[in-house]
Amino acid sequence: MTEPIDPATRELLALLDPETGDPGYWPRFHRWVVTSAGPELARRRRTAALTVADVMLSWWRTLVPAALATAVLAAAMLLRDGRARPAPVAYVDVDEMLTVGVEAPEMPAFEIADPDGGIVLVNEFF
Repeated sequence: MTEPIDPATRELLALLDPETGDPGYWPRFHRWVVTSAGPELARRRRTAALTVADVMLSWWRTLVPAALATAVLAAAMLLRDGRARPAPVAYVDVDEMLTVGVEAPEMPAFEIADPDGGIVLVNEFF
């Protein structure tokens, strides 16, 4: 599966190898990576045994005060003073704004019931 590297390519790749200019680079790099990853790996090892209930209980310090603040805010909004509120705004679609004041015949019914119980499609052109 692995092919041997020809000497010319090996020489070019040696220029990119930090070990050529700094002996012992790779063992130091390995030690630095393992040392730096240690705390995160330990944290992951501790959390691997957690259950859903454990995670939910760990959230209580943040979740309970946030839920309480939300409930207080909702209660304050519901129990505001009973001043008269302005009438709701009537929203109008663009097609309604374009047709306001335009006198046009109403659209005909395109389908009507057949006496036999079926549906008859009616086509009209204006």
